[in-house]
Amino acid sequence: MKDAAHNAYHQYLLDRMADVLGLDLDLEVDLTRLSRAKLEQAIARCSQCPDSQGCELWLEEHSGGATSAPELCRNKALLEHLRNTY
Repeated sequence: MKDAAHNAYHQYLLDRMADVLGLDLDLEVDLTRLSRAKLEQAIARCSQCPDSQGCELWLEEHSGGATSAPELCRNKALLEHLRNTY
């Protein structure tokens, strides 16, 4: 159960990061810009982050939106690629 809660927490962080950047990951999957497999890989990368608290702080500080993900984000390249495809 701990693994499921850990993954759910990081999926939540990834979704929040996407929201701050103006992205909807479910929509990205529906539009086939992001595969389910790539989304699962992104959640796995997020779950290996050594600074989840730093991520939460950054998300709170940028709740009104941001143009790029923070350097600490392991999914920075993916999220910015999706953001720049519009």
